[in-house]
Amino acid sequence: MFRPTSPQHSLFESRFLVPPEKRARLEKSWAHVFLTKVLPLIDEELYRDAFDQKTGRPNQSIRLLTGVHLLKEWYDLTDEETLEQLEYNLQWQYALAITPEEAHLPRKTLHNHRVRTLEDDRARQMFERVTQGLVEVDGLSVSRQRLDSTHLISNMAVLTRLGLLVETLTKFFKELEREAPEKLAGLGCTLRQRYLAREGYFADVKKEQARRRLPVVAQDLHIVVLAFNEDEEIRALESYGLVLRVFEEQVEVVEEDEPQAGGDAPTDAADSQAAPQGSEEDGESQPQEGEPQEGADDTSEQSAESPSVLKVQLKAGKQISGESLQSPHDPDATYGRKGKGYEAQIAETCVSENPYQIITHVEINGAHESDQHATSKVISALQSCEMGPDVLLADTGYGSGANIVDAALNGVDLQAPVPDPNAPKKRDTFIEPVALNTSNPSPADAPLGLGEFRFNETFSEALACPSGQAPIDNEFDEKRREPYKATFDAEVCTGCPLLKRCPTRQLKGSPNRILRWRDVKAATATRQREQRETVFKENYKARSGIESTNEELKSRHGARSLRVRGRARIKLAMQFKGTAVNVKRACQAGVRALLPPPALPALPAPA
Repeated sequence: MFRPTSPQHSLFESRFLVPPEKRARLEKSWAHVFLTKVLPLIDEELYRDAFDQKTGRPNQSIRLLTGVHLLKEWYDLTDEETLEQLEYNLQWQYALAITPEEAHLPRKTLHNHRVRTLEDDRARQMFERVTQGLVEVDGLSVSRQRLDSTHLISNMAVLTRLGLLVETLTKFFKELEREAPEKLAGLGCTLRQRYLAREGYFADVKKEQARRRLPVVAQDLHIVVLAFNEDEEIRALESYGLVLRVFEEQVEVVEEDEPQAGGDAPTDAADSQAAPQGSEEDGESQPQEGEPQEGADDTSEQSAESPSVLKVQLKAGKQISGESLQSPHDPDATYGRKGKGYEAQIAETCVSENPYQIITHVEINGAHESDQHATSKVISALQSCEMGPDVLLADTGYGSGANIVDAALNGVDLQAPVPDPNAPKKRDTFIEPVALNTSNPSPADAPLGLGEFRFNETFSEALACPSGQAPIDNEFDEKRREPYKATFDAEVCTGCPLLKRCPTRQLKGSPNRILRWRDVKAATATRQREQRETVFKENYKARSGIESTNEELKSRHGARSLRVRGRARIKLAMQFKGTAVNVKRACQAGVRALLPPPALPALPAPA
């Protein structure tokens, strides 16, 4: 049964049981700011639907449990360490407004609270409401924000290709041994010895041996898939689904010609596909324990299910998608240019007048997902919770003409560089500085581009040509490839010194010159010009501050080595960490406000 935390304070709270001097010191610490500013922002009503409204034991205080989790992520503690701090740390008890008797929680209670927070996207709502509350209480501005992504790795081992295949099969055989041991026995002793008797041994090899063993494991995967593909009971196992997934992603079965009559067919399907064997000095010619030997007929158990006209081989690396399985223990992890795992999209304010900057958005993407596709989603999410920026700073990964236009349509100025083929190349370093003119990298007689024209915020209308002439008309025709058109007076253009370089064209029999463009192309060209100018560079300097926030999350709050697996749990952990960073910054700013101003040094007496 849901029961909100009583607003009535107990006289037995820890803050009332300490001497006045110690209480005075507590009231000037972070614990007092947490008590007075953060706890009231925790919305317990988010959890009302998680409990039976009429029956059952009343719930533990949601405000207490959420506060404990914020402190847990603030100090990057395990559950055991968190409960110990709650039990004996006076500042924690003061900050959470609890009595010494209430400063005890079972570990299962923390787990149950996280499970409820995972449901119905409560973690995101809690993050947004606490953040919105801090913005309102401290009068923070969200008009300028910066955005970046950082790579995350869940609590999983980073496996090689051989390790991935072996570990997936081992996990399946363990579950099969537990759920249907008689079916495991039907596979024969070779596979059991290879993946169960000496667990992990088959994948623990040097690079040269891995090339030999990979085709063997590919053949084993094929055997398992053929053996249980029609077995509904086994197909229902999660581990078999992973075997089937990794087989489809990593292995292909191709048809090859039947062996000619009287010809020598390979006796071992695995060895027939293996890389050439090494010399005796490399140890490659000596069979390894648990590995099929040269010419040994150890596939007698599989020959009935493996047609001789089919060849099992590994796919080339370029054929494997970034969405492929990276670990059987975390099926949600993917592969991207930064490695295996996930990407966290982090946005925060960067307004110099704010007493502290606050994280406004935390979202988790697959490692294979491009930042280009995240820009519009982040802007939409920020605007939906009434924290949308006027200016958003981001790096080149988010910058494109399409994103600039889309952001402008939503009232946001996306300040992100785009690739510029005309950007000056890096020069050698000389003892004396070399003066470079980067304001106009193109030759003086080169044709002008769209970037020299001036457009409105959404690049749907031209405002002026490179000489400053305003068009006499702007039109839009959605049927054309270049739907936007601006018309200029040809008589005015006659005396223009840039006429020969101008991209406008005059039709026969027409007194006007026209310019056609697409909004995406105009946005890209305009940004390429802007990012070479000093004004843009000065405004863009604030973006680099988000790198410090990413490092803060990783180094001080445990995002570098997460203790959980799976996209949902990683999202929950990162949203708790993001909220904890905001709470920490608010408490630190509150403590600074509680301290007396520093005394000014005495001025020397006049002579």
